[in-house]
Amino acid sequence: MTRRWWLAPLVPIVMVLAAVVATAAAATVTTSDPDAGFARQLAVAAGLVDDNKAADALAILDPLLVATDAPLERGQVEALRSFALARLQRIPEAHKAIELGIASSPAPSMLLLRQLFLLRAFDGDMPGASDTLQLIAASQPDGLAQLPSEVISEVLRAIKSDEVRAFNTDYALVAANWSPPDATLSDADWLRLRLINSLVKRDRLEDAKPIIEKVLNPVVLVRLGIDRRFQALWPMIEARLGPGADLADARFVDAAKARFDKQPKSMIARLGYAEALNIASREPEAMAIADVAKTPAELTALGDREIWLVNLHAALLGDAGRIDEALARYQALNSTPMAGRPGLVGTMINEALFAESVDRPDRALAAAQIAGANAEGISETGQLYLSQARACALQQLGRKAEAVTMAAPLIAKPDANDDAYLATMICLGRLDDAAKAVTRRLGGDETRSEMLFQLQPFLINDTVKLREAQLRAALRTLKARPEVRAAYLKAGRDMPAAVSPPR
Repeated sequence: MTRRWWLAPLVPIVMVLAAVVATAAAATVTTSDPDAGFARQLAVAAGLVDDNKAADALAILDPLLVATDAPLERGQVEALRSFALARLQRIPEAHKAIELGIASSPAPSMLLLRQLFLLRAFDGDMPGASDTLQLIAASQPDGLAQLPSEVISEVLRAIKSDEVRAFNTDYALVAANWSPPDATLSDADWLRLRLINSLVKRDRLEDAKPIIEKVLNPVVLVRLGIDRRFQALWPMIEARLGPGADLADARFVDAAKARFDKQPKSMIARLGYAEALNIASREPEAMAIADVAKTPAELTALGDREIWLVNLHAALLGDAGRIDEALARYQALNSTPMAGRPGLVGTMINEALFAESVDRPDRALAAAQIAGANAEGISETGQLYLSQARACALQQLGRKAEAVTMAAPLIAKPDANDDAYLATMICLGRLDDAAKAVTRRLGGDETRSEMLFQLQPFLINDTVKLREAQLRAALRTLKARPEVRAAYLKAGRDMPAAVSPPR
């Protein structure tokens, strides 16, 4: 993780030390005044950190640490050293210092806990970061809003294989009603869905009911309403959806609009509102809300999460048949600087996938080339999506041998990126392999929900939309195959027409 500026404190560092707040404004000592009192030296060092003079602060703090044996004072010094060291990008040392500072504090403040969480995450201690999340959620739940949601998401992804820790962290966040200002309402609901699935695996369906009651996103409700593991709760879920999912759509849109009205300048609140309108099949309204950041300067000014508003706008343009405008929107965004916005790799990949999905193979290959050239450190998942875009584009161009060669990484690891593998087998015409992939996913606890959702009639029925037309047709064909149909009915069902959302 590279976004070290999140280590900057939310309030002046001097506020860390309650004992010196009253004297901080009057402090006039310098680094050459070793006889000054402990509290005054600490206050001056705090001021230096706030003034971005971290090296000068350490010139006070390091001797001060040597000079005192009192555990509480040493803890205060170590805590402040952590902020100074972090400003100097000395992350492992800063991590060690905050651990010592917290250990000596009888009641660590939220500022210190925030520092502990971030430094553990940035130093690669994801289990420790998740433990800190649990502590904050239990002791200071309002403080969760001070933690960047992207870092929380990074931690949640990193601990996914540690089933017990992941479950405990999810439970703590959901119990604390985690819904920070730099996340959409959907972000919180996807976390709820993960926890609900974990509870069901533990035969705790009753414990899942109050969590389901808090879910706002209709897509999450549909996922629960088609999965046979939740069959006992289907009547409750159908009541939440209402006819045509209109009740759920209205609740979700109203909640997202309320957040947007409260923060009209927030691009994240705008993104959440546009997403809700899109899910409610109010695409023209969603497109209007997402139609922002027109100039290169405005696009460059968007943050790492804010760029997804433009990504959504491009997709909506594509669904409306305005393909050239959608591609131009992607290109304009992806031509802006990547510095500080690693998520731009994702929108570059999406440009390639979009171009391939609307039968623009040359454009897809060009976009994939740019994404690959700019995507230093791209994840395996991202690389496999690029393999999909290239293989399917080459297939569209009739270069079938090259397409198979490009698909080799996916063929070698078919479960490393389920969606990319399935889409590639379809575009290569390998429907037997595609059917096996669908059946495998329907039989897996972790993969069945997404596959059931992708096979819902309202998503795969033929429409006038050009985007992914081949994929929809292939999924209809696959779903009709006896072995796929049997696996589908064993895992779930079609959402009843009475409550099925229109698309």
